[in-house]
Amino acid sequence: MTENIEKTLEILTRKGYQSVAELAEELGVSDMTVRRYLDKLEEKKLITRTFGGAFVGKDMIEVDYRARDAERHAEKKAIGKAAYALIEPGESVFIDAGTTAAHLAAAVDDTKRISVVTNSLIAMGLLERRSNVETLVLGGRIHAPSESLIGPLAEEAVAQFRFGKAFLGANGIDGAGFTQANMDEVPIKKCAAANAREVIVLADSSKFDTHKLVLFLRLEQVSTLITDPGIPPQYKQEFEEKGLRVIIAEPEAQAGE
Repeated sequence: MTENIEKTLEILTRKGYQSVAELAEELGVSDMTVRRYLDKLEEKKLITRTFGGAFVGKDMIEVDYRARDAERHAEKKAIGKAAYALIEPGESVFIDAGTTAAHLAAAVDDTKRISVVTNSLIAMGLLERRSNVETLVLGGRIHAPSESLIGPLAEEAVAQFRFGKAFLGANGIDGAGFTQANMDEVPIKKCAAANAREVIVLADSSKFDTHKLVLFLRLEQVSTLITDPGIPPQYKQEFEEKGLRVIIAEPEAQAGE
């Protein structure tokens, strides 16, 4: 068993995120056995568990999209709905790549005629059948961990647009502002923010006191933050005192609660 636990850690270290089913297939054991291995590794703080899988370390530079999407799903869904409520009919908006921003795309329906520019492959798929939504997708290189389009082509394209609102994700939030793990995504975020009348950051409360590689927006460059009730009270007070509007999106009650 010890050998298989070590092999589980080696697979996760090599591949990043893996689901329980993927690990079970590679190791040739049952899902239940894999969960026992993951329990042992989690006890030693060698991995981070998610719903249905695991990845190595909370401080990884980048985590696979599937791992991040599985975490705090209800909170992200509520944030996405609250963000969509801010979009006015006839408005042109930018929707960033990332799991929380994707929930905004999922919340978009055909009740408002709007234009959306995005570098998110997930958002593109969610919006393609919305008849009232004109969807414009940036070109560029595919960045698999975030399911996004990045690079010079994407940066040149986003610079051509002007937005009523830019909805941006963030990997981390601290007293200085909003941070990102992947440097390649930063130019697009910065340009979208600079070309928008209003900048809105979508981030669940787990992002607070999480410090990533690049500070891409300072507090004063953002007009609104949409998060969930888990926001540390001191941050809410500090941000509001500095003129940042903070919207708390309440997740829907889960069945059985």
